[in-house]
Parts: sequence; structure tokens; C-alpha cells
Amino acid sequence: MASLLENRILASFSQFIKQKTYPTQGWLTIQLALLVLLPYVFLAILPMDNKGIYVEILSFLNLVMMLSMMLQFPLAARLKHAKLFSRIDWNMQQHKRMGKWIGVFFFLHPLLILLPKWLLSSADLRLSIIESITAPRLLTGIIAWVLLAVWVLSSIYKNKLPIAYDKWKLWHTAGFMVVLILATWHITQVGSHGQFGQYINLLWWSACFLSLAFTVYGYAIKPKLLSQHACTLVSREKVSFNDWLITLKTHSAFTFQPGQFVWLSTKTSAYELDYHPFSIASTPRSLPNLSFVIRELGDYTRSLEQLKPGQAVFVDGPYGNMTLAANDASNAIILIASGVGIAPIIGLLRALAEANDPRPIRLIYGNRTYSQMLFTEELAHFENTLNNFKTRFVCYLPSTFAIYYQGFIDQTCLQSALQDVPVDTSSVYLCGSDIAVKNIRKGLKQFPIPARNIHFEQLSF
Repeated sequence: MASLLENRILASFSQFIKQKTYPTQGWLTIQLALLVLLPYVFLAILPMDNKGIYVEILSFLNLVMMLSMMLQFPLAARLKHAKLFSRIDWNMQQHKRMGKWIGVFFFLHPLLILLPKWLLSSADLRLSIIESITAPRLLTGIIAWVLLAVWVLSSIYKNKLPIAYDKWKLWHTAGFMVVLILATWHITQVGSHGQFGQYINLLWWSACFLSLAFTVYGYAIKPKLLSQHACTLVSREKVSFNDWLITLKTHSAFTFQPGQFVWLSTKTSAYELDYHPFSIASTPRSLPNLSFVIRELGDYTRSLEQLKPGQAVFVDGPYGNMTLAANDASNAIILIASGVGIAPIIGLLRALAEANDPRPIRLIYGNRTYSQMLFTEELAHFENTLNNFKTRFVCYLPSTFAIYYQGFIDQTCLQSALQDVPVDTSSVYLCGSDIAVKNIRKGLKQFPIPARNIHFEQLSF
């Protein structure tokens, strides 16, 4: 039994090392946890004085949160070639989730330190507060604490601030860089491991500047590289009352897999921070042309009409793991698109059609009305040419189109559309707004589909 288990572990590890696709969320979580926890194991073996279980727990939490803060920078840096940080959708989820915990913990940090004093007496607590506020060596920590509170609140309420996103992003990044430098200064001056002298402090500062180097790369080096490989706008076409079809001509080295996305900037300089994520709607066979379906939802997308054919467009990517690479063992393919989520889904469908895939393929495509549905003629063509392909249109509002399901893509809709498909051995590809993806994933839980076979992208970060 032990030998069999050992062989399975070795086989799984070998497959992970050789894989060309993006790492799974499980592997990413394990690697991220190791980055956070291993330094504590190293520091824990140092011959420190035992100051009690409370101080030990607090020291552990301080270290974990400090390292988590440092990891915030590579998580948000869009590092395409670093496997751990290459899944930008997962990265941004962890970036937001970790940011909340970091903000809460460091807000409570001084209170947790003073808690033992408060338990002894209120007089000791008042004296400790006064000493902490007036002690020069604690000044950097106090400034970092105040700035962190302000920047975390500005992140939570960024949509309500009267400031453009690119300016807010610069403010957000610069502020947290200052916070990290001040926090590192603070931990090397008063941290419990400072007693071991310059070598431990050197490790702290090295980790700090390595973390900040990812931001320097994103703001100074990457834009230069993107400028050298700028794309050209070929055409822009209004394909519905609020959807655009944008086509670019890429450079010769650009490659991607159907289902992936890129970050686009149509500004005059690649150094401007106004990049937006959009899914690729075309297939590699269309290269050097690259197509996107973009819905008018905000200030940037409403300005698409101003784009001029021939102008430079800066493309950072591709990113994303919602590709066909992982479905070789699946007996059927289920595609689910909500609204403009059809962009990567049509790319996947086109790739399946190009390969003349013989498996059952089902597309469930939802929109407010049938008039907003895109690629309807192409979908009809696929129904006539693909071996086993069917489309189920879903409209929230009544439509003049005769064949559609009225309502949402819910459990009832899914059961009706998938009744002739072996769902337990299917691969599911899902894209839409964060609310739509959340609700559809909830409906999919009623089916015997393994979680590893459900691939999804949310149209927001």
C-alpha cells in the first residue's frame, strides 16, 4: 500500500513538473502557503528567549502577515512567465482576500501587543499607549499603521472616490510601497528577531526590495517591452447596440490558446496605466489578427468609438487558464456564456470546430434579449456542420425569437439543456459577470461534475 501511494505521489509530482498549462488552484495555494510559512520555520529554530505562548503566537501572525504584504506586489504584477504568479485571475482574488486580512490584522496589531498590559491594569495600558506614541523608534510603525488604514479604506471604497482608475492605481501602488518600506524599517528596529543582528535584518530588507522590484518591473520595464511589440488596430465594428468587435494585427511572436485574455491599452504611451482585460474571441488560426468582443459598460468602453484604424494598441498577455488543454479525457464539452462572456466561449467553440471535435458540445448562451445575442449566424452554421452541437439561447426579457428559454441560466435551465449529455464526464467552460458566474456555479453543484472539470473566468478584477 505504501509503495502504491508513493508511486502515485511521484507520478503526480512528475506530471506537475512537466505540465505546460497553468498550475491548478490547489498547487498555487500550497506554493503560496510555503512562501509564507517557510521563513517562520527558519526563524523559529533560532535560539530566542521563550516569552510565552501568547508572544509566540503573535510573533507567528506578525511574520505571516508581513510576508503576505510582500507577496501582494508580485500577485498584482501580471508576471506571465513566473508559474506561481501567472494565473492573474486567481492572483487578483488572493490579492483582494489577503489584503483584507492584512488590513484587519495590522489595524489590530498595536492593540494585540498592548493587550497583556490592559489585562494587568488600565493604568499600565494608559502608560504603555503614551510610551508607544512618544517613542521615536516606534514612529515608523505608527506612520505605517495610519497609512495602511487610509489606503485599505481607499481600496474598499475606490468606486466611490472622485478619481480616475489609472490615477487611483498609481496612488494605491505608491502608497503601499511606502507602507511596506516603513513596516520593514519598523520590524528591523523593534521586531523580536532584530536581536540576531544585521544578517536577519538584511534578509528582511532583501525580501522587501525583491517584492518592490516586481512593481518596478511592471511600471518601468514591461511598458518598454510592450512598446517594442505594439499591435495595430485593424477595425472596430458595432455588432449590437452596446457591443463592439475590435480586431488588431499582432506582432509575429504573439501566440495564445483559445479562451485566454489580454490587457489592452489604447493610450498614446505604454507607460500610462489605463490597461483593461478583454477575452480573445478569435483562434490562433486567425493570427496575426486578434479579435475581441467588448461591451460598453464604463467610461473606457464608451470611448471605443473614438478609436482609429492604424493606431497603436499595447497588448499585455496572454493570460488565463480557461483553455482546451485540460479536457482530453472528457466525453463532452459544455460551454456557458452570460452576456459578453461569449467572447472567450466563441473562441473555444471555433477551436473545437476547426478540430472537428466529435464529442457532444452544448452551448448555453444568456443575454437580456435575443437582439443582444452575437454570432447567431455562425452558431447556426456550427449546428449544421458539427457532429453533435446544440445551442440553448436564454433571454431574461421576452423576445420575438421563437426558440429560447426565458429566465436565467439556473438549475432548471441547465437540466433542460444538458439532459442528453454525459455531464459526469464533461468539461465545463463558463464566462460572464462575477454575479452570473457565481449563480451558475451554484447551479452546477447539483450535477455530478468534478470541480476540477469546471473552468471559469469572471469579467471583473
